[in-house]
Amino acid sequence: MPKTNDQAPVPLAEPHIQEKFKRRLYSPEYVTRNVRARQVQLLSWAITLSVAGYVVFLADFGPQEHCFSSVRRWFDAKRQSFWTLSPQEREDLKEQGKL
Repeated sequence: MPKTNDQAPVPLAEPHIQEKFKRRLYSPEYVTRNVRARQVQLLSWAITLSVAGYVVFLADFGPQEHCFSSVRRWFDAKRQSFWTLSPQEREDLKEQGKL
């Protein structure tokens, strides 16, 4: 018993119409990305990195240990060392009378 195809056949465009659409599709102004698309791409990367940085370093997950705890400890140590003076720097500032 032969199988019957219940779907309607797909209509094909005439060759000259296919050629016209292929020329449009492969023309340089359609292939190159416009400036707005690049701006949107850069903006989406910036937003994604900002949100990821916030979640990893600043979001509150409670007092329990979580997957970002070790990264946060490292970040807090670096931030603390950046905003505090070393003993040598304190001594130098005391000698200069600025501390």
